[in-house]
Amino acid sequence: MDTIGIIYAVICVMAWGSWLVPSEKVKFPNEQGKTFFVALATTIIAFLVVLGRGELGQLSTGIAWVPVLGGLIWAISAYCAFVACNQIGIAKAFGIWAPLNIIVSFIWSLTLFGQFRDCSIMTWVVGLVSLILMIVGVLMIIGKGGEEEDSSKSKVKGLLGAVGAGILWGTFYIPAAYVSETSTELAQISPWASALPLAVGMLIGTSIMVALTRTAPKLEKPLDYIKAMSSGGLWALGFFMMLLMVAAIGPGPGYTLASLCVAVNALWGVFYFKDPAPKTKAGKLTLLGVLIATLAGTVLGNFGSLDDILGINGKPVVEEIQK
Repeated sequence: MDTIGIIYAVICVMAWGSWLVPSEKVKFPNEQGKTFFVALATTIIAFLVVLGRGELGQLSTGIAWVPVLGGLIWAISAYCAFVACNQIGIAKAFGIWAPLNIIVSFIWSLTLFGQFRDCSIMTWVVGLVSLILMIVGVLMIIGKGGEEEDSSKSKVKGLLGAVGAGILWGTFYIPAAYVSETSTELAQISPWASALPLAVGMLIGTSIMVALTRTAPKLEKPLDYIKAMSSGGLWALGFFMMLLMVAAIGPGPGYTLASLCVAVNALWGVFYFKDPAPKTKAGKLTLLGVLIATLAGTVLGNFGSLDDILGINGKPVVEEIQK
């Protein structure tokens, strides 16, 4: 991975690992209201960025608005995520959907974009071991214990929400990635420009969900609006960096690296929210999980280049399977 790809990855991971923090203690009327403010902030930022870069003209083609579908998927994903956070806690919820994001993203990369087919068998072995280690690290983060047991109904609802977020958040970026992959044939569409239709889809989806609740997304204090919009701003920053990272290194390794945001989220939990406290056994286990997940995720982020890094000249795994 080149230097610019690393910069995109670091900013994305930091932003997506922190976006829930500013509004964590804001009292929202419901989960739909929380997703609405994130979508609203993202749409405003995306519009200003695209306008400032003079790229609104790139959205004149029909294919440019395909990412709207991704925004609608995101809206459902975010609702599932907030339900999960409320029912089983942010650490457990984040930890469940993060590995699912990785697995789903890899499946899409193989089936839709044909990535990794030129990698050797040895690279696949290293990659799969890294994937297993990353999931182990994530499980260590969420298995910190210490929480009170949820009621069976709430726990099931939270788990279903986390699984839904894992599958859908591993999918929402696909329309934008598709536009990026095919734009050279139809029109030149930058990752920055494709972010606007996706944000519009997010806003449409969340607005519909808010309307269905018949509850205005009204907050108690003026400062709460700033906190809520700050969460949206951080999410938007992470998303822009993710799109640029995907364009630089591909959807599979790009989204895998982005999923390392779970490690940053865990660090916030340990050192800021003291959940768990850093000097406790649970805190140390969480930090070890962060280290394992980060190292394994870094290897996965360089999956497509492992043959060169390891000096492997083996035959592509697809050729071996066809034999």
